[in-house]
Amino acid sequence: MSNTLAVAAVTSAVRYVLHQSLGDEPAPVGGADVTTLRPAQVAELGNVGEVAAGLNVYLYQVTPNHAWNLDGLPTRHPDGSLARRPAAALDLHYLVTAYGDEEALEPQRLLARSTLALAATPVLTKSVIQDAVATFDTEATDFLDAADLADQDEAVKITPTPLPLEELSKLWGVLGTPYLLSQTYTATVVLLQAGLPVRTPMPVASRALAVRPFSRVLLDAVAVAGGGPAVTGAMLVLTGRGLLGARTAVRVAGERLAPDPSSRTDRLAVTLTDAVRAGVHGVQVVHEAAPGAPGEPVRVLGRSDTLPLVVRPDVGTPTTTGTHVEVPVTPPVAAGQRATVSLARVAGGDDADPALVEEHTGPVPEAGPPLDRLDVPLAALTPGTWMVRVTVDGVASLPTMSGDTYDGPSVTLP
Repeated sequence: MSNTLAVAAVTSAVRYVLHQSLGDEPAPVGGADVTTLRPAQVAELGNVGEVAAGLNVYLYQVTPNHAWNLDGLPTRHPDGSLARRPAAALDLHYLVTAYGDEEALEPQRLLARSTLALAATPVLTKSVIQDAVATFDTEATDFLDAADLADQDEAVKITPTPLPLEELSKLWGVLGTPYLLSQTYTATVVLLQAGLPVRTPMPVASRALAVRPFSRVLLDAVAVAGGGPAVTGAMLVLTGRGLLGARTAVRVAGERLAPDPSSRTDRLAVTLTDAVRAGVHGVQVVHEAAPGAPGEPVRVLGRSDTLPLVVRPDVGTPTTTGTHVEVPVTPPVAAGQRATVSLARVAGGDDADPALVEEHTGPVPEAGPPLDRLDVPLAALTPGTWMVRVTVDGVASLPTMSGDTYDGPSVTLP
């Protein structure tokens, strides 16, 4: 990886390769030099006679290198800290222009030299980059001493990329100057990396190797015993093969739940506690090794696939205070979660009164306690009977029913 001087270092290296070709036989073009100006500036220099002949290297476009940018490794840990330094992979597109005395065919002679030079040096090696920095060590380019392109793991390669006549016409039109004899090249790949601190894992202090029989855990289905929603206190029934081991746990939303004593190897029963937050989660059966020394992580001997489970919030009986309607909810709304209390009018009130009122909460602060009650200001409500539902992280509570009619939970305001 390279620092942000890498792009300028590539331009300098291309300039150096072309500069080395100007003095070769046969018939060198006397006084020719290599510049890094805009093509319009080159035309102006030629008009006033300051530069009789030469080559010009101009970086006209920069594009992302898709092969390197498709790297799927994450750059951050779940807590947001850096796992590796962010990087950007770039391809550089250059326009090499030859100019000089047309009657003496100087542009053609110079362009032939540049073409052969870049064909003979298609890779910008470490020595080429270092020689370029030393050759063009002027006051304007002394910053290149800090470039670390020469240490990049992936060498930069130069390849000719001829443009169709239409694209070439558009390019020179954008540059705003009459056409000069030229050729286009692509330099790939330049890897830029941010110099941010990265948290690295601690080295392994010791290694413990053991041989054990293979434990295959197959989880086929997850259901709620007796039907109904998955709420706090509900019993989940997990069916499959090889589910029960010497030490078995069921993991839901990061929580470890112990199976019911009645569980079998093809059927596990586990009760949802209020530690399992509402939302859409994965359910997984794991077989664990016997506890090790204090402080050692739990070793997993086998694990099943993960199946989805929708854990719904359960709304208790709403009550009123002098200023609010208090809505109890289980499990409590945990840190980072968002909740919405919806009150829909089912009876009473006037036609002009609102039919639906919503109160949004969250996200709950990380440092704060979970919320087992959600408040709705009485000022937002009018007299009548309101049915109450709570939605947590996109999962809504289910109302109760009497026969075929939804009837609760509800609150009646005089």
